Amino acid sequence: MPYRTILVYLNDRRRAERMLEPAVFLARRYNAHLIGLHVYPSVMPPPIPSPASRYVAGTILEFERAESDAIGAVFSPMTANQPFVSEWRTIKAPLFEIPTVVMDHARATDLIVAGQADPSWNFSLTMDFPERLALESGRPVLVVPNVGHHREFGRNVLIAWKPTREAARAAFDALPLLKDAERVQVLEVKQSADTPLMPNISIAAALGRHGIKPILRSTEKPDSRVGDEILSRLAEEGADLLVMGAYGHSRVREYVLGGATRHIAQHMTVPTLWSH
Repeated sequence: MPYRTILVYLNDRRRAERMLEPAVFLARRYNAHLIGLHVYPSVMPPPIPSPASRYVAGTILEFERAESDAIGAVFSPMTANQPFVSEWRTIKAPLFEIPTVVMDHARATDLIVAGQADPSWNFSLTMDFPERLALESGRPVLVVPNVGHHREFGRNVLIAWKPTREAARAAFDALPLLKDAERVQVLEVKQSADTPLMPNISIAAALGRHGIKPILRSTEKPDSRVGDEILSRLAEEGADLLVMGAYGHSRVREYVLGGATRHIAQHMTVPTLWSH
């Protein structure tokens, strides 16, 4: 089934256009209802108000409202005169409840579009959380890189496959995109020399029943090199979309030892569909 409701989480005016380009592309392709969502932090009043503290709080609130208005001013013209229905939502919430509010709105959608975390942005730690959306929302998340523009994508798709729940969710959550692709490649990166390098044909057979004819590739790399191998294959094949499961290992293990999800999260070059 095609995506009928798409939510794009917009949190930074500098990246609003880059984020909206793929969201608008998908909404137009699938005639989806597109929801633009901006959640900005509320300002807690000081316990002992003073003229100075009220001024500071008012200044911060004014800045946040201006930021929200600026993002809305990008959303409106980019969704005007389109064949799909668009909806703009702006919400104020306590700072540390912003992810919860976004997920509350996102769970009743088919797909979330969110930006790659930007470590150079002062508010990234609290406002950028694509990995958390993938892990906790129950919905697939299309993560848009901070480099380049992706007005169109999905002609040449790479699926990073392994026989796990996360990878299976991602592959089948991506079915609308896979059906429209001109080329689909399934890459299975094996970690053990004792494992046969023959690719797993079960996923190819399942996709084939949906009219998708993937090319199967299998290679062997140590666990620490899986992310590099995926990025290398994306570049070699000229792929413009990556589909992969998010956090097959625990987050703690990936943060301590590294892992494919974490590596892709930091170095992604193309839009990446994550599911968990």
